Amino acid sequence: MKTQILTLMLLTLFGVAMLTSCKKDVEPDPVAEKKGFDAINAPGDFNWSTLNKAAFEVQVTDVSGSPSAQLNGFPLDATDLAGNLLQRSSVIDGKARFYLELNKGINQVRVYAPSYQIESLLTLNGEAYVFQLPEALKSTKTYTDSDGDGVFDDFDQFPENPARAYMAYYPSPYSDGTGFKSGDDETLKWYYQMFEDLWPTEGDYDMNDLVIKMRMITYFDAQNKWTGGTFDFFIWTNGAGMKLGCGIEFVDYLSDVGNKMEFKYLNPDQLTLDPGTYDNAHTMLDPDVTNSVIIFSDVTAVKSSNYWNTGHAGSANPMADSISFSYSVAPPTYWMAGFLYLFRTDDRSHEIRPVGFPPTTAADWTLFGTHQDNSPTAAWDWTPGTIFLYPLDPPFYADENLHPWGIELEYAGDLPVPFERVSIVDAFPDFVAWAESGGTSFSTWYENPVADPTKVFNVGDLITP
Repeated sequence: MKTQILTLMLLTLFGVAMLTSCKKDVEPDPVAEKKGFDAINAPGDFNWSTLNKAAFEVQVTDVSGSPSAQLNGFPLDATDLAGNLLQRSSVIDGKARFYLELNKGINQVRVYAPSYQIESLLTLNGEAYVFQLPEALKSTKTYTDSDGDGVFDDFDQFPENPARAYMAYYPSPYSDGTGFKSGDDETLKWYYQMFEDLWPTEGDYDMNDLVIKMRMITYFDAQNKWTGGTFDFFIWTNGAGMKLGCGIEFVDYLSDVGNKMEFKYLNPDQLTLDPGTYDNAHTMLDPDVTNSVIIFSDVTAVKSSNYWNTGHAGSANPMADSISFSYSVAPPTYWMAGFLYLFRTDDRSHEIRPVGFPPTTAADWTLFGTHQDNSPTAAWDWTPGTIFLYPLDPPFYADENLHPWGIELEYAGDLPVPFERVSIVDAFPDFVAWAESGGTSFSTWYENPVADPTKVFNVGDLITP
């Protein structure tokens, strides 16, 4: 009898050890684990991002404050306060247009006219943006325009390509070590998108079910129109218990309307992938969504070695495998905005997005408003050319407490992530204060993980030179 009891105890311990050493196959019942997150009381307009997305126009005036065309045809730069280029734009009809994505802690940019070497500081407070010329402009030298697009070679980032004049780097500024840079050689920032995968039901809020690390370059022509761009993606973590795919949907960013953004759906065939820039085994135009690109359909098929990078089961260098593509937009349009979405490999219609953005045309509409999801359920119009405001009220992909299934942040470092089944609230002590401030305080919460190696996994330690 004692032998049987001992054998049973050993088998039980062995089973527990096996379960704790393997990737989760099914998310746990999260009731006890998500209570810390459930207590967060975030503002109603919070988008769970560390970034401000802002499209704005700068009016060029003379010393008296009257509109001026003296800079017409010349470039105007938006830089950070250290002088690193964020975006270059042509002055047309006395105005220059910009689209910046900056940390919410940044409230000033430097506007600089390289042709005249004059500058001004602008405060990003939603008021009219004005660049005032000094009383006497410096004389300019004679310039050459090789491709005839109206932008002089000295300022044209594509001096022999009339379809492209400028590049904008997001996040900015950064340098990738290949000659593409917006400023110094030290700065390298990334977007991170952190996802929970059980929408429309809630998970454990470890936000590590899929973490995408990415950066992009956007191309503009001499008229400041969006003509295309390039993306680089890395799978930082893959803690999901199911196979996932990932895509990105593109829309035309028209303007800011109060605290919302005005978008327009692209026309069919306006978006194309540039031949030779992508691996068609994984990446393709989304056959079900005319304004989208499937980055990959199965996360497990992309990686050269299987890993989860969540502190349990397999771990590996997440920068060993990249997914890249370049695309073109024709005819070119106003500004680009791209929004990621996840989908289940075995059910393309089951999509998951960060808070606020509407689903694609391929999504299963019957899932909205079910379980913990509190998304709008009224009919949606995806007709090309349709204009809509983002986010709605209530927003898509949020529960009744406006809690999300995805978080967006910008970071110049290697993002640590919560261990499996450790809430992001317990992994990052500043997270709650950041969320409850609407992102205005503790905007670098991700730089200060808890000093507990059982709660936070340092994914960056896996990166090899």
